[in-house]
Amino acid sequence: MSELTPEQVMAQLNTRGWESGGFGTPLKHFKGKLDSITGSMVQRGSMPQARLEVNYNFSEVQVIESSEPYPFPVAQISIMHSKRAQSAMGVFGTSIDKIVNAGVDGNLGQDKVHNQDFLIGKTIELQITKGHMMWDGKAGKETERNCWEVIGVEGVGSAPTPVAGGAPVATGLTPAMQAINILDGKTPQQFNSAVFQDPLVKTDAALVNQIIGNQFVPAMEAAGFISKDANGVYHKKVAG
Repeated sequence: MSELTPEQVMAQLNTRGWESGGFGTPLKHFKGKLDSITGSMVQRGSMPQARLEVNYNFSEVQVIESSEPYPFPVAQISIMHSKRAQSAMGVFGTSIDKIVNAGVDGNLGQDKVHNQDFLIGKTIELQITKGHMMWDGKAGKETERNCWEVIGVEGVGSAPTPVAGGAPVATGLTPAMQAINILDGKTPQQFNSAVFQDPLVKTDAALVNQIIGNQFVPAMEAAGFISKDANGVYHKKVAG
């Protein structure tokens, strides 16, 4: 990947104005296709024992709100597993239940209703929401937390949310995905001649800046979405 200039590096280094949370991604509100749910046992900081961390893996990401430019077509959010209602997983699971099991008798057991695996393969909309009261061991009291919630599920009565900049979410094609399609079969010079003429790409100012700054193509190559042949021509990698 190409190196950033000292000025570009320094522009990213803060002494104040930090984002609250610690979600591991700048995304705050997005749509994406849930490809898989994976997990691993982790033990961090003062955790007395290892706990299951659940990873939700998305493709075809359509950014609605992010704390910084996010031109990538994939994303992962991670939530620590818990059975407690007042937990990040409790908030997340309850938000799913309200949508996929709407109108179903609340007394039915989990084996009688849709579980989280019902979402795999579907496009879902997620948003970080505020004001969830949870126990804070360090503070010794309940404090407000931000948590991920599912606010829409493909085919389950959710209306498409427009992406900032005017690109329609319902099409399933994001500006970043379109840029990769344009890059396919082109040299960097040919790509630059064509990409800035595309109306969908031009709706995403952050993506345009990434391309101008020569950050988009190296990032996509490092992530494995494209490859460059011996003639300097890029090719989109096909899943599977």
